[in-house]
Amino acid sequence: MTKKKETKKEEPIEEVSEQAASGAKQEDAQHCSCKEESCHCQEGQGQELKSDNYYDQLLRLQADFENFRKRTEREAPLLIKYGKAEVLKKLLPLHDSLIKAKEELEKKDTDAAHIKKGLNMIFEEFDKVFKSEGVEFVSAKGKPYDPMTQEVITTMPCEASEDGLVTQELCQGVKLDGKILRHGQVIVGKKKEETPEAQEK
Repeated sequence: MTKKKETKKEEPIEEVSEQAASGAKQEDAQHCSCKEESCHCQEGQGQELKSDNYYDQLLRLQADFENFRKRTEREAPLLIKYGKAEVLKKLLPLHDSLIKAKEELEKKDTDAAHIKKGLNMIFEEFDKVFKSEGVEFVSAKGKPYDPMTQEVITTMPCEASEDGLVTQELCQGVKLDGKILRHGQVIVGKKKEETPEAQEK
């Protein structure tokens, strides 16, 4: 009798679908495959997330700043306009007082002392308004010429003791909050030049 040869049936090889393969790749991508003890893969992913957050914050800050700039440009003219209105409101009563003073001058029986008193009161009110707005008048007469705050209109011959000093003040200098608003117009003394005859003596 002949023995029949036993044939082993080969198990069918399972084919891996493309979908399963791509899923495996994605799973491998999500998990670090490094076998090194000091793996920096997850650190790199964290840094990318931080970079994205910083970029988003930068965009938001840029948008906020742009909105602030546009709002400031819109409001600036209004603030200037309202500032002018406040100053004018303070000057209107002084204007009314000047009109009354003019009416008094036009009367024939007006007393000069009465007019002088009225004008002094008006100037006092002016001083109050200027002081409240930070305006300061710079007095220069009899003081050394200051090119930073004064403009020389002309010079005038004078004694040696007055050389370089302001002898006349045509227009007072004005400061606003400590800064020059208007330069004063002055006449400065200049030492007289001695004639040859005087030098010989």
